[in-house]
Amino acid sequence: MKKLQLIVALSLITGSAFSAQAVEWLPPTNNDLVASGLTADLNHIPASRHAESSPVNFSWALSADRDTTVQLQRAESRQYWVDVSGQQLAGGIDLPLTAPGAVIRVSALESGTNLQLDPAQMELSIDRGSLEMASLEDVSTGAMMQRQGMAVPEDTVAFRLPADVDVAQLSIRHPGASADQALVVHVFEPNSPWVAEMTAPRTNFLAGQPIEFGLSLSDGNHTFTIDQVDAMLVSPDAGQVWSLAHSADRGLSGQVPPEGLSAAAGLYEAHAYIEQQIKGLTIRRDVKLAFSMAPQSGRFTGQVRQANASGLGLDLGVEVVTAGRYQVNGEIFGTNVFGELKPLALAQSAAVLEPGTGTIRLDLDESLLNASRLGAPFEVRSLQLLDQGRMFLLEERARAVVIQGPEQRSRGGVEIER
Repeated sequence: MKKLQLIVALSLITGSAFSAQAVEWLPPTNNDLVASGLTADLNHIPASRHAESSPVNFSWALSADRDTTVQLQRAESRQYWVDVSGQQLAGGIDLPLTAPGAVIRVSALESGTNLQLDPAQMELSIDRGSLEMASLEDVSTGAMMQRQGMAVPEDTVAFRLPADVDVAQLSIRHPGASADQALVVHVFEPNSPWVAEMTAPRTNFLAGQPIEFGLSLSDGNHTFTIDQVDAMLVSPDAGQVWSLAHSADRGLSGQVPPEGLSAAAGLYEAHAYIEQQIKGLTIRRDVKLAFSMAPQSGRFTGQVRQANASGLGLDLGVEVVTAGRYQVNGEIFGTNVFGELKPLALAQSAAVLEPGTGTIRLDLDESLLNASRLGAPFEVRSLQLLDQGRMFLLEERARAVVIQGPEQRSRGGVEIER
């Protein structure tokens, strides 16, 4: 942990509206994405794929009624999956349910297995009472679903249970399947009040840092404590898996180590598999949330200074461990005559940086500033540092920089802990 003592002053001139200003970095919040320390291990950082090398700087006006509420990332589930073998399916499997009208799909785990899943041979029972497949109106095979544009294996049988028959357990048996045949059963309960939810404060994380997800199970009226859950993080190629710890108070927690960064393109996923006994019901739910992962290879240094440009300009200090083209995005807010902060403009800049420290200019066109009729104090929000050539989001601050008016100038600066 180190402290950066920032004592900075900025002169911003837009016509006769501004004289000397003071600029202060705000300390990061718990949900901000900030590298705790840069990694020097380039083995986990791919080569930059950037082609453009010229610096660019853009800005455009933001709508005054822009919604600035920070939204949690969330995923909901009324479904679960069960992996079974042909031997298990031939002997019979039990599936807990919580509402009528469940949709069940049985498929070979992989296409092209020549598995013969025949609806006529499938034997069903609900709560130990028999149910004839012929009595179901919605029965489909893989070939039928493929003709409707669904990406399912041809070796598939799907059906919907009656919407007027309540059921707590469904049993399925299909004689004749090969003992070692890998199968997956998907259970979707569109009419169930029981919903699992996973939340995250953002969709981007840094390798080696803690990752936390909220996890809940609700019947629409109450949220219940979950004590039976398996959870994990999975790499984009599904080749690496890391366990997630669970607690009733904090949800899920874990991390992807720096050496766990996958060379495969795509998103990482957090998976939670819930099986909970509540009110005499067995409730199963599988829920997942996708997110991106980046190395701790770049960050803002905490230095900012006046830019020699018209309008509202900032030169932001940036530290990176490898050469590449880096981008800065920031939403600029200004103060109206009622003392309220209002959206002013979105500014974007990009430049090629060598390893070490450098600067990227975030500049607001003077005409946008004059047209907005907004003044100091200004604030830069949603400030992001991206590695363009590697598609990494390296830092993100909900509230980053405050630009005070002359009469609001800080007397001594601000200390920021990193």
